[in-house]
Amino acid sequence: MFQHSDNGVMASTTTATTAQSATMHILNTVVEDVLRERWSLSMETLTQVQLVLHLAASLIQETMNAHCPINKLPPELLALVFSMVPSSLSLPGYVGPSSAKQTYELLPVTHVCRSWRALALDMPSLWSTIPETTVGYTASSIFRTRAQQAPLVVYVDRNRPSAALRDAVGQSARIAELHLHDLRECTPAELSADLLAFPGRWLERAIIRRRVARPGANEVDSAMFKGTVELFNGAAPKLRNLVLHDVPFLPSNFFESLTHLSVSFVSSPVYWSLHDLFELLSQTPLLQDARISGLPTHLYPPDPPIMGSASLPFLRRLDIGDCRGQDSSLNLMRSILSFIVIPSHCAIRLHGMDAHRLSPSTEIRFPFMDPSTALTIDVTFTALAISVSNPDTGSSLRLELNTAGATRTLLQQAIEAFVAGHVTTIRHVTIASQRVWPSWCDSNLLLCLLPNVTRLELCDAHLVDQCLDALRPSLKAEKKSFCAICPNMEDLRLPVGLTALLIDKLRVVLDERAGCGLRLRCMVADKLL
Repeated sequence: MFQHSDNGVMASTTTATTAQSATMHILNTVVEDVLRERWSLSMETLTQVQLVLHLAASLIQETMNAHCPINKLPPELLALVFSMVPSSLSLPGYVGPSSAKQTYELLPVTHVCRSWRALALDMPSLWSTIPETTVGYTASSIFRTRAQQAPLVVYVDRNRPSAALRDAVGQSARIAELHLHDLRECTPAELSADLLAFPGRWLERAIIRRRVARPGANEVDSAMFKGTVELFNGAAPKLRNLVLHDVPFLPSNFFESLTHLSVSFVSSPVYWSLHDLFELLSQTPLLQDARISGLPTHLYPPDPPIMGSASLPFLRRLDIGDCRGQDSSLNLMRSILSFIVIPSHCAIRLHGMDAHRLSPSTEIRFPFMDPSTALTIDVTFTALAISVSNPDTGSSLRLELNTAGATRTLLQQAIEAFVAGHVTTIRHVTIASQRVWPSWCDSNLLLCLLPNVTRLELCDAHLVDQCLDALRPSLKAEKKSFCAICPNMEDLRLPVGLTALLIDKLRVVLDERAGCGLRLRCMVADKLL
């Protein structure tokens, strides 16, 4: 048995040796051909040969690295491996680039051998994140020393930062990212005067998300005599992202590079006025994305109102909503929108309003919008979203209403009031609804409101029947002639799931409109009917 095994090994070795010899022979032949013919080859052929040789060299180097013991790898590769060891830290409330890593996961690397430890300690970028998430993490000062002159990333997710981290923050001007979460035991005065008072010359991102209990006596800070505070020692020339969640004060700085701003509240009281918010917006000339959420509705606009004072030519997204309080949030939203010079390419979203609080006299129109050509209505069991947009400029205005407790009359009046300023310019209408027509709108009245529509798209099959009834021409008794709503409609797009009976009804309506000279092209599930 052992003899047969030895014979198999010898045969395998012989086969491998033969294959290697054949490979070397082929390579030598190729090299000899290139040496002999290189001056007669075209540039295209030489380029192709060069690419093939580069690929072969890369594959060979990859194979050699795979066979090489890890402690024999070049320092550059080891450094790359070390940089992949720490995992990214979670950043709730922030979506964007970040260098925050869990530095403590690097400590086992430094305990493998002296060469690894020396290499890791000689890489300041590995130790640039100073994280504090539990009481056991107490190496903040060590990480700061190891980072040397590298830009720092400070990450805190605990009730109160350690004294070492507070000292590191207060004395360092090299902080590029600041992530502060929780901070339940930090008062607003400590937050502004201690953690946010460092020089912000290198700061690019600052995310402060406090967790506070419902407003109580311990949250009211008598030292907060003003609603605005100068942060980052008065200067943050590189700051691009600023997130303030349940932070009761606003910065009074001039942010020349700020592009993304988020101010939100859930539980914290607000110490500032609406005028302070206007001042902050006017100090951000490059702002592109602004999100304001959870403001108390008792923030009344300045008297007299300030109109069009903040010029934000780069603003692309403005999100306002979920206001707190018993008063209507429409007036608050309107005040903020009136203060800003809205550029023609801006997308605005207003959300979190209760439809049952709207009255027939409520003013929902926003006259600052450019003429819109597209209307989208999206109805769910709990909300109504109405959006008007202009695809040519990219501008849009979206209103989201909570429908709990609202009657059909209120919802229809809200739709009519919202689109009143765009009825003559709207050309394309898209409707999606989880609810049937009678629960939120009269299809006939809605389509009568939009005489210049050229394309109508229904996203749900249960909407089709009543819509066809509305589109069917009717006979005028006094004139003995037919008339039809939406006379300019040319394109009707319907979803899948239509019954045979509904298809027959659709053909009848199309024929009747064609008999009146109103030809209508119909697409069912992207197929021409």
